[in-house]
Amino acid sequence: MKPFIQKFGITIYLLILMLHLFAQLLGYTSIQYGSKLILLPLLMLFFYVQPFFATAAKSKYLILIGLFGSFLGDAFLLSEAYFIPGMIAFMTTHIFNILFFNSLKPKIGESKTKLYVFTLMLAAFCAFVYFFLKDAMGALIYPILVYMLLISFAAIYTVRASLNQQATTIANLFWTPGMLFFIASDAVLAFNKFYWSTQSPIDNIGLVTMATYGVAQMLLVKGFQLYFSKTSTTA
Repeated sequence: MKPFIQKFGITIYLLILMLHLFAQLLGYTSIQYGSKLILLPLLMLFFYVQPFFATAAKSKYLILIGLFGSFLGDAFLLSEAYFIPGMIAFMTTHIFNILFFNSLKPKIGESKTKLYVFTLMLAAFCAFVYFFLKDAMGALIYPILVYMLLISFAAIYTVRASLNQQATTIANLFWTPGMLFFIASDAVLAFNKFYWSTQSPIDNIGLVTMATYGVAQMLLVKGFQLYFSKTSTTA
């Protein structure tokens, strides 16, 4: 069973994600909810059964805790009544991802220009989202601001991780795109919750939110798997 999950875990994840999206589109609520709650445990299992896990650095546990936070977030957000607990759970994910990415120190002498440019562009985007939606956020404005800061720092730290000699390619191909998909998913969710749903509802917009989120988690975990496989081999 373990070799099967090692080899086909991501493929199975993508198939379940597609099942979830079709169930959401067609209105099969029980399949939609059930498949959503399988996604993160499957990614956790895929990461846990990898050959490197027994000997990898302890930072591997930061990844598992972060993924568990996402699982709790998925569970809470099945109901609109648990929006705040869901957001707090995802804050936990971003905090533990930041702790992991922060452990990947930039190569001495490496230019940080792209890090500064990325930070400025992301700050501009977050400012646009905030000022466009702030009047509709009401009492949620402060926890949402905290969440925006955390997810932004997580994204910035993936770019910083690309300055690490062993993580450059992985960060560029998996972690930074993964966080950008995560931000896109949250931005669509925010616009739908605080603007589109009341001003101009968009049919099936939840499909965009879930598709980008699902791809984000897959890219991040695949990147984690490749990084630990590489560093455990070369250690």
